[in-house]
Amino acid sequence: MQSRIQHKAKVYRSVVISFGVVALAVYSLRLTADNFAMVGLFALAAIISRLLDIRLPQGGKVHIDTAVIIASVLLFPLPQAILIIVVGVVVSMLVQRLKLKFAATMYPLSQLVLIVIAAAQVFYAVGGETGKIEPFYGITALVLLCGVYTFLMLGVDQLAISINRGTPYVPAFISAVEFLAPFYLALSSLGVLLAIMYDGMAYWGLLIFFVPLLVTRLSFKSFLDIRRVYRKTIEALANTIEAQNPRRRGHGQRVASYSVDIGKEMGMHGRDLELIGYAALLHDIGMLGVDEDSLDHLLEQASAQSGEAPHAIIGAEIIEEVDFLKDAADMVRKHHFPIDKVSSPSELSLGARIINVASSFDKFTRSDNPDERLTAYQAITRIKKDQAIVYDPKVVRSLINVLRKQGKLMEFVS
Repeated sequence: MQSRIQHKAKVYRSVVISFGVVALAVYSLRLTADNFAMVGLFALAAIISRLLDIRLPQGGKVHIDTAVIIASVLLFPLPQAILIIVVGVVVSMLVQRLKLKFAATMYPLSQLVLIVIAAAQVFYAVGGETGKIEPFYGITALVLLCGVYTFLMLGVDQLAISINRGTPYVPAFISAVEFLAPFYLALSSLGVLLAIMYDGMAYWGLLIFFVPLLVTRLSFKSFLDIRRVYRKTIEALANTIEAQNPRRRGHGQRVASYSVDIGKEMGMHGRDLELIGYAALLHDIGMLGVDEDSLDHLLEQASAQSGEAPHAIIGAEIIEEVDFLKDAADMVRKHHFPIDKVSSPSELSLGARIINVASSFDKFTRSDNPDERLTAYQAITRIKKDQAIVYDPKVVRSLINVLRKQGKLMEFVS
């Protein structure tokens, strides 16, 4: 499975680079020396803004040069706009890495050039004209240019990530749209503003433009920093649980990782996927008050078999006190609840069913006793014996798919 995913990723990159090289060759033949000074100035703006890209916590970047690219499409013929993009990408990468490799450079460049060409063609098709900015009468063309660029950028980025990781594309794309589309549309709107300002103020317009661009970047970065603080706070709480018993170290992180991967496999996205990650990290927070070497722990284990785990109830009550985690409380409360205790699986939240499977799999494969520790195949076999009794069969199948894609499970497991 892993080798097949890697092969698909290589094929995809090769196709993108091939089309990108052809597009660059075609448009370079149409390039003229008109407005050379203006093109150079916008290329410099593209370099600077490209260097200001923001790294996302989950990987990848938010491309701040979006505003300069949109303005370039509006102000210059497409071959010159592409030249600005090429200079911006290549020089910024050279500044960051000092040494460039062909594939590593051509892949992101080709991807961006193809997106810009597609968005520009839509803009021209609905009546948009280069160098003629009509914010009122040409609003349809401007909206389509910004919208098509944004959704293609997010769509292509997520397609590449899905192919590289072997994860479902549609939920990843929906999550990206919910999270990043407003920011990209804001940057695109700044690009339209830049084109209008430059048309009326020339070089001063470009200089002044960097003020709202930097403010927008700072606002989004602050938003990401707040989310990062939330995540770090939750991880600190999870670490507190595990500090009580070093044998459990890393359990919360692993369960969260499995849970999020299973959720993606089952089509979860956006806020729902984020909540299941938080709930999985904190699913055992109620164990803080349980001495694992005492009679209380034995009673705790006995209660967990019926789903009424005291630590799960206590943990849910703790989480309910935190506003941004309230919606995760029910997952924690019922993450030990057997599926046969309800008339329909839907009576238990999907998050609770996923955490139940993920937590059990981690415990089976990470047991303190080497004689009791199971391989991934043995753990799945054991879990499958209890599916439709303790575990949701759909969640179990999704875990099997995740493990296959990660290369942790043989293909013959069904």
